[in-house]
Amino acid sequence: MYMQMLYERTKCDSDASDEEYSWVRAFQPADIEFLTNLPYTISIPSHNIIIVHAGIVPGVSLECQWPYDMTTMRGVVQDSDGNYTATIDKDSGLWAASWFGPQHVYFGHNASNGLQRHLYAMGLDTGCVYGGHLTGASISSPNQQPVLYCIPAKQVYRVPDK
Repeated sequence: MYMQMLYERTKCDSDASDEEYSWVRAFQPADIEFLTNLPYTISIPSHNIIIVHAGIVPGVSLECQWPYDMTTMRGVVQDSDGNYTATIDKDSGLWAASWFGPQHVYFGHNASNGLQRHLYAMGLDTGCVYGGHLTGASISSPNQQPVLYCIPAKQVYRVPDK
């Protein structure tokens, strides 16, 4: 649904048709359908792992997570009842620090905080697009610590927002 909305917006909205989203205008209907049908998370039950683009709101079951949150969140805020709400604010509390499993989550979308290592979550975004590094994790067995690979970016592909 997100890709369909982005595609429609770039076709019709002159403000959205700048270079940042020019690649979207080349999509064919089959491309939109393919991307729309991709899962928001990948589960690897044999290793007790979930992979997600941006994050998972603590205290909310995987089935009840909002796709928008899983693709855009950077942190969480906690209300007086102890419930968490996703936020895109870079200065909010790190959601991964409040995630207590049982699955271990691997995620990206938070280059400003770099490599994040928490008890049940690991953030692998080390800013490749901004000229930083591309970081990946190799997990060969369920109880083994991941082996991390970190490769320097060849260039700055996008200047970070201030």
